[in-house]
Amino acid sequence: MQDVICPFCQATNPRDGYICDNCERSLIVGKLTSLGRGVLTKGLVWDLRPCSHTMGRNIGNDFVVPSNLISGKHMQFVYRNGKFYVEDTSERGNCFVNDAQVENELGLQNACTLRVGVEEFLFTQVKLDSNKVTKVPDPLAGQLQLMLGIISEFHASLNLQEVVDNAVDAVLRLTHTNRGYAFLVEETPDGEMDLREVSARESGGKILSQGESNEYTISQSIIQQVLQGNGSIIIEDAMQQNVNTDTIRKFKLKSIICLPLVTYNYRTGQKQVMGIIYADSLMPTGELPKHCRSTLQMLAEIITSTIVKWQNYDKMEQTFGKYQRCVNQVEMDLQATTDQILYLQEMINEPEKYSKISREEINLELNAVESRIQSIWSSLKRLNMAND
Repeated sequence: MQDVICPFCQATNPRDGYICDNCERSLIVGKLTSLGRGVLTKGLVWDLRPCSHTMGRNIGNDFVVPSNLISGKHMQFVYRNGKFYVEDTSERGNCFVNDAQVENELGLQNACTLRVGVEEFLFTQVKLDSNKVTKVPDPLAGQLQLMLGIISEFHASLNLQEVVDNAVDAVLRLTHTNRGYAFLVEETPDGEMDLREVSARESGGKILSQGESNEYTISQSIIQQVLQGNGSIIIEDAMQQNVNTDTIRKFKLKSIICLPLVTYNYRTGQKQVMGIIYADSLMPTGELPKHCRSTLQMLAEIITSTIVKWQNYDKMEQTFGKYQRCVNQVEMDLQATTDQILYLQEMINEPEKYSKISREEINLELNAVESRIQSIWSSLKRLNMAND
């Protein structure tokens, strides 16, 4: 979500703000209320601000719908001249406003019904109110719904790369930072610990390009503090919090989030940092949403357990691959042995070459060997089918 321009005083506000920091008037100009037709809870409300919003399954969207009927980025809401328009970015053709299919762009009228897949929403246009807001709603419900979407995405991940990409997207989404990385701790051949970058993302669920990644470096001193077991580091505004490092000074970094991914080492009996999620921004995030710190802690634990699960799965897959190659080799050897035995049987059936050997005796022994080999081969085939 882009920065929000107040419709009253034109001041720029944080993208998840409820009231204007300058004039204290409401920034909410519309609402989407779930009708409970799909996976979303009936009565769930999403607030619309005077800017663009995205809806989809991926965590980088403003509105996350954890459903396989929803594309990664399914729909975009565009605010123009005091009115919202919707665009179907999925090419699935399953977006409707009332009964009209959204093909290119369609305007939303007050009290209209928006259908996306099987999800249905009531759209409400909020009239601009010049009065100052005295009470800000508790964002807990929205945070919980976002976490449900995040957890669903982790469960739907098809490989380790999707897991780490989703992890970075989730941290960026929760903290309003712009750029994020995931690192895994690996042991080098000489026994040293090294950080391997496994994901580089920017807000909105996008891959961070190499040029953008090189514009400014990450804060190594903060990463080292987290690696040494000092816990999470959350800097909302470096200047206000009197945080001063070489990287922060040089690149004017304002906000930094650094989360350790902690596991239990069964060999040493101690906890260890197996990875890090790092996010930063050149602009201050502003005060993090209520419950965000505890949500980040819970998120780090979910990320860690999911990564460990996939790492174990990859190890098992490699092990099964070795078994598969061994099975294939044994089958080839057995086939060659069987062919050789058949050949020997044919040779034995020529009396002039083997006149000194009892044909019946040799055939009996060879038949027994062949039967035994066929039995082993059948067992290996069953093992091969089970492995598939």
